[in-house]
Amino acid sequence: MYTRFKQKNFKTWVQEIAEKTGVKTKNSLFVFPEHIADGYVFADSIDRSFSYVLMNAELKDNFTLHRLSNNQQGLLIFFNQVEVADYVGIRCKKNSIIDTTRKRNNIFVSFSNMELELSFSAGTKMKRLGIYLSPQWVDGHFDANARLQVEMLTNQELEQVNKMLINEDLQEKLARIFECDFNKESEKLALKSRIIILLEYFFSAYINDSLQISNKKIIPDEDIIRLQNVEELLKNEELERFPSISNLARIAHMSSTKLKQRFKQVYGLRLYEFYNKRRLSKAKEMMLKGISAKEAGFSIGFTDVSNFTKAFKREYGCTPKNILEREYHAEITNTISLYNKKIPA
Repeated sequence: MYTRFKQKNFKTWVQEIAEKTGVKTKNSLFVFPEHIADGYVFADSIDRSFSYVLMNAELKDNFTLHRLSNNQQGLLIFFNQVEVADYVGIRCKKNSIIDTTRKRNNIFVSFSNMELELSFSAGTKMKRLGIYLSPQWVDGHFDANARLQVEMLTNQELEQVNKMLINEDLQEKLARIFECDFNKESEKLALKSRIIILLEYFFSAYINDSLQISNKKIIPDEDIIRLQNVEELLKNEELERFPSISNLARIAHMSSTKLKQRFKQVYGLRLYEFYNKRRLSKAKEMMLKGISAKEAGFSIGFTDVSNFTKAFKREYGCTPKNILEREYHAEITNTISLYNKKIPA
């Protein structure tokens, strides 16, 4: 597989890659076609100026990413954990490298106006985290000294390829990032905080220990772990009703106010909203398997069918009665779309 592109927000980039292979993305998750690789690419945005991509795959074919200059100085940072089958090829306008080192655990930093071609041989296993910081983000977060240090690093181009190796602390942070279950919205939301924490660690440990990222949403790892304990309780299928905020606060070892603020910050939902979203999702799955709306609502704690219907409609935009019809039509539309793509014009 060979693809040329100009670097943009990674969510847009993944969409473009998917379109070139004729595969649809689902919530910015692209699963490779079987003949190319076994694995996925997932992208998301922290905000409009900060996005990231995760690539986790075992290649079945040679794979080349050819990034063209986009005439902007957006900053790209890639954390590469790669088991090389045959070779990795890296080429820019001034130089090129063919590396047969079996294991690569390095960090590569460049500006998006640098043309770069990266090739992996079939059989290679890769875990790559890429972070794209737009020119607006760089201007808003770097002072003159920090920018100078980053420019000195990127000006080395391919000479920096094996200079920055991933240390043990960074390996642990990357491992937690790649554990994310993309089917769970709560985990994808927590993933954003882990990306920010990793980026802050990278700048302080590898670039400049006096550089601080101006982002008020950074949350300590210990708080995320405590919030995950609350998350697990709210996801417990045996939970008959929503716990009191005071009980949840004791579990999190936080004040009620801090818990509500932190939970909303990480998961993007209030505590009850998260709980309700989970149980309505469970009811939807039950109905798609043939269970009646009344039974499904009762099983998740609704004693009144009309209250269940109202809550369900607020969440999904249709009544429980219409969900089967909507899902059926969506499946038919998707099947027709995939079929049409296989027919040559």
